[in-house]
Amino acid sequence: LRRAVREDDARALTVFVADASASMAPAMRAAKGVALELLRDAYAERDEVALVSFGGDEAEVLLPPTASVSLAARQLKELPTADRTPLPAGLRAATEILDRADPGAATVVCVTDGRTNTGDSPVEATREAARTLAEHDTHVLVVDADEGRGLTDLLAEETGGRRVPLAALSADRVDDTF
Repeated sequence: LRRAVREDDARALTVFVADASASMAPAMRAAKGVALELLRDAYAERDEVALVSFGGDEAEVLLPPTASVSLAARQLKELPTADRTPLPAGLRAATEILDRADPGAATVVCVTDGRTNTGDSPVEATREAARTLAEHDTHVLVVDADEGRGLTDLLAEETGGRRVPLAALSADRVDDTF
């Protein structure tokens, strides 16, 4: 007897949410390197990677979901920095990407020092945005660039995610986290 077996065509998506405040320049370089590494791995698996940067007053999708290594390299070449940290905007942008892409599986990697400082109630806005993100069936990895002094613990708790120090950020670490 023979029977056809279909493999799951659903693609996985990794969304990097990178804090682009001035104090985060070293972390942005690390996130850029890992994003390119993951993109190369994703190309082999036919998965996708996206990059959101948040700084100033808003978040910006620098790289919509893609498996194109050359496009990613061009988009990631220069990561902008700004003076303020709108963490809730970054989380909302990641949620919007997930809503539009509707991936089979998703991981959100948020690289931040957790020092949000925009809006009237930045802690509550971060909590709300994290809870909305948690409503998706998404793994969340919070990469803490400030050794737990900011809102990274709150972000991990509200999303049901995991917090790791910046020194632990690598493509293998992201793959092995979940």
